[in-house]
Amino acid sequence: MYMLNFYNQTVKESLERLRTNPDTGLLDAEVKRRQKKYGKNILDIKSTPLWKKILEPFIDVFMIILISAMILSAIQQDWAEVIIIAIIIAVNATIYYIQDFSTERVLRSLHAKTVHQITVLRNKEEVEISTEELVPGDIVIFKEGDRVPADGRIIEESGLLTNESMLTGESDAIAKDAKAISGSKKVYEQRNILFSGSFILTGNGKMLVTATGNNTEYGQIASLASSAESSSPIQDKINKFIVKIAIAVVSLAVIILIVQLVNGINFFLATEFTLAMIVSAVPEGLPVAISIVLAFGARRMAKKHALIKEMRAIQSIGIVTTIASDKTGTLTENKLSLQEIWSIKDEDKDFVKTIAESALPATETTDPLDTAIRDYVKKHKSYLADTGPVHTYAFDQSLKISGNLYETKTGVLHLVIKGAPETVFAKCKLSDKNREAAEAKLEELSDAGYKVIAIATTKLEHEINELNRLNKSDVFSFRGLIGIADSVRTEAIPAIKQAATAGIKVKMVTGDHAQTAFAIGKKLGLANNFSQVFDCSRMGNMPDEDLEEIVKKTMVFARVTPEDKFRILTAIKKNEIVAMTGDGVNDVPALTNAHVGIAMGDGPAIVQDAGDIVLLDNNFKNIIEAMHEGRIILANIRRMLVYLLATNAGEILTMVGALIFGGEQLLYPVQILWINLVTDSLMVIPIGLEPSEKHYLKRKPEPKDAPILSGYLIRRMVIIAITMATITLSTYYISSQFLTHEQSNTLAFVALVVMQWTNAFTVRGIHESAISRLKVRNPSFIISLILAIILQSLAVFGPLGLLLHVTSVPVLPLVIVILISFIIPFVTVELHKKFKH
Repeated sequence: MYMLNFYNQTVKESLERLRTNPDTGLLDAEVKRRQKKYGKNILDIKSTPLWKKILEPFIDVFMIILISAMILSAIQQDWAEVIIIAIIIAVNATIYYIQDFSTERVLRSLHAKTVHQITVLRNKEEVEISTEELVPGDIVIFKEGDRVPADGRIIEESGLLTNESMLTGESDAIAKDAKAISGSKKVYEQRNILFSGSFILTGNGKMLVTATGNNTEYGQIASLASSAESSSPIQDKINKFIVKIAIAVVSLAVIILIVQLVNGINFFLATEFTLAMIVSAVPEGLPVAISIVLAFGARRMAKKHALIKEMRAIQSIGIVTTIASDKTGTLTENKLSLQEIWSIKDEDKDFVKTIAESALPATETTDPLDTAIRDYVKKHKSYLADTGPVHTYAFDQSLKISGNLYETKTGVLHLVIKGAPETVFAKCKLSDKNREAAEAKLEELSDAGYKVIAIATTKLEHEINELNRLNKSDVFSFRGLIGIADSVRTEAIPAIKQAATAGIKVKMVTGDHAQTAFAIGKKLGLANNFSQVFDCSRMGNMPDEDLEEIVKKTMVFARVTPEDKFRILTAIKKNEIVAMTGDGVNDVPALTNAHVGIAMGDGPAIVQDAGDIVLLDNNFKNIIEAMHEGRIILANIRRMLVYLLATNAGEILTMVGALIFGGEQLLYPVQILWINLVTDSLMVIPIGLEPSEKHYLKRKPEPKDAPILSGYLIRRMVIIAITMATITLSTYYISSQFLTHEQSNTLAFVALVVMQWTNAFTVRGIHESAISRLKVRNPSFIISLILAIILQSLAVFGPLGLLLHVTSVPVLPLVIVILISFIIPFVTVELHKKFKH
């Protein structure tokens, strides 16, 4: 069944095509047959299978390396190391499962909704059924306020207006009728089709169901979600970096094994030491530390009404360079408001009252236009006539007007109409001067992006039932024009400026006409001239290469369809890291195509499922807050990487140096285990909770292809590693001239631990000095450092010494080693920061 053909067919042709009798509806037997063929009227969207959810935290390069390290430790029969790594892997998975469960629970509450009932014609009777039971060929009887349960061809209607914002993204009321349309039409041009998910604002009628479930326009858009890629740019960068390190470590291990064998070390001891070195090179605490830091970040973002569905999205949003934002509901309120009024008379004090009288009563309509007028009237303290209209005329599609009829105390009938300016102008007697003035104002308001409505009044001799019963001799008095528009969110404008300060581009994507889109973009500060607007109706079969050039200079995309959004996002992603916001089904393909999909909390379940982040309050400002939080977390992940990898590299260089220069093994495996799992693990999480550096949020975003660690940070890691190895080896060989091997080894062990503390202290500031960072509060860092010092003191002076092969050493050499191990690395790193500036 090719649903799009139905709008080209007449009502009779559509009924015949689906073999439906308009007088009886479908019979029970036929309903059962069609239900077997088409299934229930529900969306069957592929969800993540349970087995994949279980394996998700383990499908990671770093986790594979950790598991490999655990296997190597088992081969060495180092069961303590095996247990510790197993606990780390389990804790990391547990954190992931808890976060995933918490997110799913919130989403279930957002998705919860009552079962909808709809009236259909079956077996010659009107019956109430669940929307799930609908089949193609059913005749649905709809009324004002109903939610359309499936796609259908209108076969009867009276004063029908719909809201299709869930599908098209635009909140304007759409007039519908039952007339056939010729030619190929896009979704927003199919005026005789009702779409699943839209709402009936005014009027009533009947529709012939043409598509259900996944075959609806709603379902077809949703199915595109599963075809888009889902990857985290940051995780990709981390994985690439870790793989390079793994290759380097394995290569180095082979060299070390050969060196040991050449120096005459027993093969078994050489192999054991080499495996221990490989394990020591793995920063075991990093996955858990990142998971905990991300979990804390998710909690902070939840307090700002941003629900993190996919933890890696926190990393990705920190490097976003472009936000492609849906207009309706995100940058605007998704609520029409009356923003401009103009009277034909210079001082028409009664015009606001006339505007008030033009609004259909709230009990009669849910048309956003009338709601906007009533809100304006209340704000300006002008109210409808005390008695109310004696007759209300709903919007007439053929006349393009609606109205109210009032009766004065003297019995005079007073009619107020509002509608399309060209229609109202034609009913009014206007002088050439007034017509020119009205048409000029109409053009001005239209250019400013407003939907323009004209208002006129007249007196009637007798009451009429319908507006089409007006006599041609009835001449109206033109009163003025009103400009209606979707209200811009007040907080969006400063948020866009804040994004620009951080070097992040914001591009608006909307279904509005180009002129309207430009006007809104100008209000938001996105576009200064019309050349920055691209009308996507021109996209057609445009080559991808041409589109890529267009998106670079375009800030506002107009007349956008769901397929257009998908292509636009794909083009932007060629050169940018993109976050996409959306609240309607039309946004689903783009949400899944973006690096970070941000769904609105009041959107349908399928939209929230498509997003990586759900914005519970629809506030654009909180997207910028989330990006700032992401930048802080990304900076802290880099701090953790520098800290752990630099110290681990220092350990490896120390062991390699001892083999090359002394032909012996330095440090016991248990000491290396202590350094990695006690000192490292204690300090790495507080480093990951460090507040941001000054002006960090105002820095320009990095290029898309920038590595996880810049050359500047890699050079620092190399400097730290070489410094640590040099001081440790120097400590051992100098002290061995006057102390025993065990005492020299103990001093080398102490030196390495103190330098790790120093590294943790200096890494608090990536660009800022460690001294200036003392003013920044991070209680967890101080507590962890004190705890690390206490544990190390127990290792050197207490009962843990025997287990760690630590022996007593003279106080003076110990103090000297501690001072050197702090001062030299500290000064070296701070000088590196200074030279960078």
